[in-house]
Amino acid sequence: GNVNHYDNDELFEHLIVPYFNDEPGYQPSIIHSRPLSLWYTHPRKYSFAYFYGSTNRRMTRNYRIHRQYFLEEVAINWKKVGLIGGKPFILEKIGHDGGSESDIESGQHGEQTQKRYNQMKTYSQSVFCPTLPGDSPPQKRFFDVILAGCIPVVLVFNTNTKAANHLNSDGGRNDSERYGDFGKGDSKHNHTSWFSADSNGYTVQDSYPWAKHSSTLPPDREIDYESFVVQIYGGVKNIKPTLEALMANQTEILRRQLELGKVAKYFTYGAGEHAHKYED
Repeated sequence: GNVNHYDNDELFEHLIVPYFNDEPGYQPSIIHSRPLSLWYTHPRKYSFAYFYGSTNRRMTRNYRIHRQYFLEEVAINWKKVGLIGGKPFILEKIGHDGGSESDIESGQHGEQTQKRYNQMKTYSQSVFCPTLPGDSPPQKRFFDVILAGCIPVVLVFNTNTKAANHLNSDGGRNDSERYGDFGKGDSKHNHTSWFSADSNGYTVQDSYPWAKHSSTLPPDREIDYESFVVQIYGGVKNIKPTLEALMANQTEILRRQLELGKVAKYFTYGAGEHAHKYED
């Protein structure tokens, strides 16, 4: 979709599109043929899955620092956590070859996995998948987990960019208000970013294709990401209590899975024989 951003006080338009996924099992023909009921009846053995790369000093100077904060939070406060909502979780380091390294960090009742782990398969077996800030506001992982039927989990930042001030909306919902006072946040005035609170903290409407209130499509065709994405207010310390509260509410999980299933087909492109056959 077309969205706006500011550079030196000048307003520009740019395009935002989902990332490409060439996995055969996530081509449009497969996603379109998947019954909506399968998005929630598919058995999921893990409460959440998170794969991460190596940490280094440079992370302190970019937006990936929140990934390090999360790993530190797990190391310090999750040591005795074996299950989240009665299910084990996956937390694994990705090797240079893309496979998972053997130094697995997971709950004490979590399951060990092989070195070359199929991440997409793991996502498809998990209820939630954290997608913490990376090098740019949207990231490939966000769209990959959606195609796998895993509910994205994001950190929320209140931003005051000019692009945010340009928007005009009354949308938004605060998951923290629904599931406990885990932090403060307000998306009612389109100052919500899932990337950063600084000048690069582009809003959800400026970062994700066809987002509700982005005015890129007629309102009835826009995507309400907040209807299924889990928003974490107050930092990484609130990921665990938020997910624990949600895991205790299967009705809410079902609702989010169904909302996700309705829009997943828009995030896959056709490759080879699949090209140009669907709404891709």
